[in-house]
Amino acid sequence: MDVSAYLPNPGTFTLVNTRVTSQVVWLEVESRACSTPCPRCGVPSTRRHSQYTRILKDLPLFDCRVRWQLTVRKFFCDVLDCPQRIFCERLPTVTAPWRRATLRLERQQGRVALEAGAQSATHILRELGSGASANTLLVRLRASPTSAPHLPVRSLGIDDWAWRKGQRYGTILVDLERHQVVDLLADREAAPLVAWLNQHPEIELITRDRSTAYQEAVTLGAPQAAQVADRWHLVKNVRETLERFVLRTYNTFRTITRTLPTDPVPPPPSPAVQEPLLSIDAAPSGMGPPTSRQTARFVAVKDKLQQGLSAKQVAREAGVALGTVKKYLHLEQHPGNARPKRRPRELAPFHGWLQQQWAGGTRNASALHAELRTKGYTGGYTTVREYCRQLRLGDPTQPRPWVCPSPRTLSWAILNPLLIRAPQLVTLLERCATEHPEFSKVAQILTNGWNMFRRTSTTPLRAWLTALTDSGVQELQAFAVGIDRDYDAVQRALETAYSNGQVEGQVNRLTSCSFKKRRLERAFGPIVGCVSKRTASQTTLF
Repeated sequence: MDVSAYLPNPGTFTLVNTRVTSQVVWLEVESRACSTPCPRCGVPSTRRHSQYTRILKDLPLFDCRVRWQLTVRKFFCDVLDCPQRIFCERLPTVTAPWRRATLRLERQQGRVALEAGAQSATHILRELGSGASANTLLVRLRASPTSAPHLPVRSLGIDDWAWRKGQRYGTILVDLERHQVVDLLADREAAPLVAWLNQHPEIELITRDRSTAYQEAVTLGAPQAAQVADRWHLVKNVRETLERFVLRTYNTFRTITRTLPTDPVPPPPSPAVQEPLLSIDAAPSGMGPPTSRQTARFVAVKDKLQQGLSAKQVAREAGVALGTVKKYLHLEQHPGNARPKRRPRELAPFHGWLQQQWAGGTRNASALHAELRTKGYTGGYTTVREYCRQLRLGDPTQPRPWVCPSPRTLSWAILNPLLIRAPQLVTLLERCATEHPEFSKVAQILTNGWNMFRRTSTTPLRAWLTALTDSGVQELQAFAVGIDRDYDAVQRALETAYSNGQVEGQVNRLTSCSFKKRRLERAFGPIVGCVSKRTASQTTLF
């Protein structure tokens, strides 16, 4: 079998012999070069020192693996000033020094690994006859060029993404016009982003969230670019501001809740009728009492704040999160714990029938379970037995007191009344608006901002900021300071169609990749360094 033409540079090498053993084609090859330059000084040398054999893997041939048995020579360097006395012959068109594969095989492996990920590429390359381990493919990616031909980016989206949620974050950069990921940065600090932006002076517009680090980085690294704040984060900030106000005044809501009528006992439903899904206020939620440990921590934080320590110092000494310290700052007592919502159960449609049987004297759980099976119940006996135990402990036919919803639930209900289902919640909000003018004012101002950022109203931003500042409410005034600091970016968010929506989509795509959990940490260098190489052929998904 003549495979001379198979060599990458037939005129440079001599094919001495060919052997085929157990699905492997061995090519015995020698170099024809009479001289070779020294890698240090670059002066060609013809004086040979010795020779040795290198084994190289190559692309498969006719479903057979190919191995080179390459005879390479060593030369003397005769330049007196050169520190390299003996050097090995370099073959830049075939392989790199110390490598055990040809350049064309490494290119193939690198391309497949870049498209499929190292773990998946091992299976693909095994079928192609160019098998390599996942670690080897990561080495190929690290050794490959770090960028494709530069394509100018005019509109850039910036957001963070989680290596491990709550612990380590990176930064993703997206070309908003091409809908493509441009690059990934190792963290979400300002310095790496500033360095990246300095290398791309062509950027004209940047969308981002209201992170202080990103705001400073864009201002320093791309002063020529127009900044656009993300509208979704602005809407989120409005609701969070309202939640902080409700949390501070939560005792008012609790006091009014105690005067509201209790929940009536529902009539016995038909077993064939399924209960609807629970709405945000249909399940017994709200805030329960704090534990003794939480109360002690709250008192300790308040004492340190009264001593004049900063929020960061208190968080460090008390061992709590900075956000927790800021939440406690304006509270007189611990707000309590959010009660978990109860999901509808299989037994729920039969509660009325069970209560009737219980009141009539039938109190054997096994007999009740057998009767329920004939009525369409598909659950287990344990559930019925547990419900019967609850019936023994108390009388469920008595009306239950209505529980005040949590501050988060109340903030959603105020800004979006369509979520309200319980009549008690309507009464609660109406009475709060009547008896507490401050609540009515805060709700009106933040509802205007909610509608403005959702583009369902034409409220001027400056007029709305003035209303926040003049409200006299500390949560609203603090929110106004943050918006005013980023006023130009927020104003552009109301005027342009750009947002961080597609950037969030790319983050979701990145963090949901099949190889992320197993390989992302180990493949950090290749993934971050090689993302830009895919942009020329990347499919637009968002």
